[in-house]
Amino acid sequence: MNRNTRAFWDERHCSSKPGAPEPSVIEFLPLLPRGRGLDVAAGKGRNALVLARAGIRMVAVDWSRNALSSLALVARDEQLAIEPIVADLEESFPFQPQSFDIVLNISFLERALFPRLRRVLRVGGILLFDTFLVDQAAGGHPRDPRFLLGHYELRDLLSDMELIRYREGIVDYGTGERAWRATALARRHA
Repeated sequence: MNRNTRAFWDERHCSSKPGAPEPSVIEFLPLLPRGRGLDVAAGKGRNALVLARAGIRMVAVDWSRNALSSLALVARDEQLAIEPIVADLEESFPFQPQSFDIVLNISFLERALFPRLRRVLRVGGILLFDTFLVDQAAGGHPRDPRFLLGHYELRDLLSDMELIRYREGIVDYGTGERAWRATALARRHA
């Protein structure tokens, strides 16, 4: 990651509180195992906080120090088990194989990470992956095709996992905001 990119994300995360969690995180929370979870590109922890409040020990990784500092303050104030880690996952992936029961990857797409995400899950562990579809480019953010999944691409990327739930389509956030997203809940076999 270059300095301009880090500065952009640190600036973006320097104020305000964590936003609302992604609806899929709330929806699938009852299906997630309790134990240890990893939130990839966690930002200020809008999704990690939900899992930690449900009793899951979370590791939140992001490259924005500002975002993780904000998250650490909330976690401390609420006495939540969240460990923030600053890392550029495109450069290094600092986690041991089979060390998590849950991996969240929400609104972040780096296709090269899929094998690593599977590897850090324990056998029987669950990956919740939810991000933007190619249709999103026509009317919203992001528009860069590197950050947009093609139709059924997510299903194909997870072909060596057991798909528990899968969907593609428009998510209505109830605030007037809508987004085209692909969502998968998948279990690691071996």
